[in-house]
Amino acid sequence: MKTKRKVFGITGIAMSAALILSACSTTAGDTSGAELTGAPNHAVKKVLFDYPFTALPVYSLVTKFAQKRADETGVKLELTNDNMDLGQQVTNLNTYLTSDVDAVVSFPADAASLESISKQYMNKGKYWVSYGGDLSNQDSSIKFSFYQSGKTLGEYAGKWANEHLGGKGEVLMIVDQTIQLGQERTKGLLDGFRATAPGMTIVAEQQGITPDQGLSVTNAVLAKHPKLNMVLAAAGDAAQGGYQALVTSGRPTNDASTFVGGLDGNEYELQQIKAGSFFRAAVTVDAEQVGNAIIDVPLALAKGQGAKASLDLPVTLLDSSSPKLDAFIDQLGGK
Repeated sequence: MKTKRKVFGITGIAMSAALILSACSTTAGDTSGAELTGAPNHAVKKVLFDYPFTALPVYSLVTKFAQKRADETGVKLELTNDNMDLGQQVTNLNTYLTSDVDAVVSFPADAASLESISKQYMNKGKYWVSYGGDLSNQDSSIKFSFYQSGKTLGEYAGKWANEHLGGKGEVLMIVDQTIQLGQERTKGLLDGFRATAPGMTIVAEQQGITPDQGLSVTNAVLAKHPKLNMVLAAAGDAAQGGYQALVTSGRPTNDASTFVGGLDGNEYELQQIKAGSFFRAAVTVDAEQVGNAIIDVPLALAKGQGAKASLDLPVTLLDSSSPKLDAFIDQLGGK
């Protein structure tokens, strides 16, 4: 099998908000939820969390909260080590298929490659929860308001452009068309921005999800559009690269006519927001809620709750005036 590599990260603020299983999306910025009722059904005693992008800092953050939730509910948490490799992900899942895990929560790096595996898990009576997207064969999924998160950033950036640029200027969109999560976020980002700031000119839509990709893409666009005003990214790490490219090009960090924003803020980006730089906004999800969901969703399925439904976690927009900004930074810094 040919190895495919993709990267994804999600971050957020530590909260005690409970989770809700629902077929409907939550609204951006709404961190309330309905608590799962009843005692845990110990038919689910062991949960496997299969997250292929283990090299990302967010992995340790999410698994920390998942382990804490597992300890609270008496569940044993198992982790795969896919090492950013689709082939290794498939191998690990096949190995665990015959183990005593009762449920798997898996982020499909390539959905088509995992469809038959998820079906085999379900045929063996194990719950399959897709993370960060959907499969045809699954009991439930954990998502993060994909479209709404993109739309929230797009609308915020569009309003800023109207206020500070008179609605006229040049924009680079760093998009992700590789997986469901990225595709829905990209659509929301474009829809929200175009509807809010129709006079702005999108000079390029380029694929990118890592800091290096964001840096490379932005440098290439700056060579043709040196007065580029805005960089918006469907993945926060790419936005970091866009910001660094602009700074390296000589753009003052407090430039009044420049805006960078992204989805999934990391600690570096949020620190730039706090410092008042032109990295102005990030839309992100609560990492503690994600960690809790890794345990709570399989337990809910074992109790007959939420079958065939999705948990769609809310997102929060952070800017320099956000009262939650410091808490997000503390969480990302491990405090």
